[in-house]
Amino acid sequence: MSKRESNRDEKRQLIVDTARHLMQVREVSDFSMRTLAEVAGVSSATPYALFGSKQALIAAVMDTDFANFMDALMAEPMQGFSVFFRLVDVTKELFEKDAGYYRTGVQAIDATTDQTLTSAFSLPRQGLFKDLVSAAIQRGEISHQVNPDSLALSLSHQLYGWVQAWAKGAIDLPEMVARAKFGLGLDLAAVATEDHRAPLLAQVWVIQDSLPEARGLAAMRNFNPIKEAKA
Repeated sequence: MSKRESNRDEKRQLIVDTARHLMQVREVSDFSMRTLAEVAGVSSATPYALFGSKQALIAAVMDTDFANFMDALMAEPMQGFSVFFRLVDVTKELFEKDAGYYRTGVQAIDATTDQTLTSAFSLPRQGLFKDLVSAAIQRGEISHQVNPDSLALSLSHQLYGWVQAWAKGAIDLPEMVARAKFGLGLDLAAVATEDHRAPLLAQVWVIQDSLPEARGLAAMRNFNPIKEAKA
């Protein structure tokens, strides 16, 4: 590697590290490339020259976390469909440690109109789902008639949709976990083989009981108007 290429890589890493710091301490609206350049000690043109846009830079920052995510996911051996639910739990654990950072990243990716950038962010995550689906097919848990790519795309959109809702403040983290697991569980149950469908659905019904609307229905069932009137 030439000295020029080495300097370019060093600047790129410096900018990524600085952007990650700013994402940890600032909201999306406060994060600017000008501020980034000032904090990193580079010219205002450098971040654009290396990344092209703020969204592309943020995608690069978040992509550095994907390896850590994989390590956490695979740290505990999982059997059956549990690995899909574990994926949601790992996501929650990361968000709990640095909620502001991940909110900033998700909102930035959601706001971009650059399809190349969106694909660069989403394809590795869809690839993870495809690997999990393919392994489940080989174990006989998912029907061999399922197209792994199609199911992986559906599952990743299911999870990411609830992640986006959390990032926008529409739901809190516990609800994000419950709704993502419920959605993933139903999608998987639809294609599960006969021997594995019933145990999976048993888990799904437990998750369903934790949803806000389910708790409200339970309260209504327990409400006795005659008893309440006498009281």
